[in-house]
Amino acid sequence: MKTIQAAAAKVDITPYLVTKTYLAGFAPNRLATGVAEPLCARILYLEDENGPLVWIATDLIGFLYGDIDDLRAKLPEIAPERLFACATHTHSGPDTMGLWGPSVGPVPVKSGRDPEYLKWMVEQIATGVRRAQARKQPAVIGCGEDLSEKSEWVVNIRQKGYNDQALTVMRVDGLAGEPIACLVNFACHPETLWEKNTDISPDFVHHLLRTVEEASGAVGIYISGALGGMVTSSLPDETPLAERRVFYRKMGKALGKIAAATWKSISPEAVEKITHRYHCGLFPFDNKVLFFMKNLGILNREMTDDRIFTRIDYWKIGPAEFVSLPGEALPAVGFKVKRLMHGKPNFLFCLGNDELGYLLDEQLWSDPKYHYEKTVSVGPAAVEQFYRLIAELVADQ
Repeated sequence: MKTIQAAAAKVDITPYLVTKTYLAGFAPNRLATGVAEPLCARILYLEDENGPLVWIATDLIGFLYGDIDDLRAKLPEIAPERLFACATHTHSGPDTMGLWGPSVGPVPVKSGRDPEYLKWMVEQIATGVRRAQARKQPAVIGCGEDLSEKSEWVVNIRQKGYNDQALTVMRVDGLAGEPIACLVNFACHPETLWEKNTDISPDFVHHLLRTVEEASGAVGIYISGALGGMVTSSLPDETPLAERRVFYRKMGKALGKIAAATWKSISPEAVEKITHRYHCGLFPFDNKVLFFMKNLGILNREMTDDRIFTRIDYWKIGPAEFVSLPGEALPAVGFKVKRLMHGKPNFLFCLGNDELGYLLDEQLWSDPKYHYEKTVSVGPAAVEQFYRLIAELVADQ
């Protein structure tokens, strides 16, 4: 049997003009003053009989569809549909969407995006993909998950106790057992440092992956699960920044130890083929404020007043299944998507190939406790369409 080939790499994408970088998340007009830890793009390169398949996870608030298309154009050797990129959603990274730039009070008046930084970042990532491709080797893959309670670190502040506890791991090794990659999929907003922090940071994700890499010797990769509405660290909002800096290290290390133990328990096996199906096209869009910001040149995203172009993906690798969603799925949406899947285990990649804000379905849309989430959302019709398409992608054997 011909097994797939694999490699992994990571590249630094920390903004080089630190003090001119607008930090994304929370209020606009928050300029960076330093760097706590570097931001990275982490790359998993896989190749089967259908050619390369590349997954890229970035320490960003969001990686918009158009910017990912720019990356695809830099890598003509990779079929465009076979390149997937996502963002962890750190709230201590650069504004890649435009919503957090100069403002008058809480109202943004100019985009916070730095086009030159984004061009450089795309080049950095393309270089990393080529570096991984040059190192590809026959590989084995296995997956596992930890379902233990993690409320010491993570809570859903909108609906207590209702969030996905699964910490799901994909292990990729060379044939001789040499570690290649440890991919971790977990649901929590990387916003532990909160709004008074002005240091660039991947948040707890840095310490989680550092712990994983020290334990495994593999390249650590983190992809966010159903983190929306509002799955975050278990700290009260008023917690001082100094305490938050202690907590995000402890949180990252604790979750990293769980991920490392899960990685260790996995026995990877040969995989001959990767199943990949996807749908890209126009989806319903209903948000007059975001459309207005787009027309002002603040939000850098193509859309009409009622349609937006994006993509969802489905993969099957061995017995495991993977689905991507182009935004921040609320836990209820994430659970429903996983119920449509049949993997052992199931992975949900949020903020995949885009960032369309919070993903709420019709039932959640009518719930008054999600008033804020509705202001930063494409609307429920798109999510209902995602459900139908995912069911088709999963069932199309």
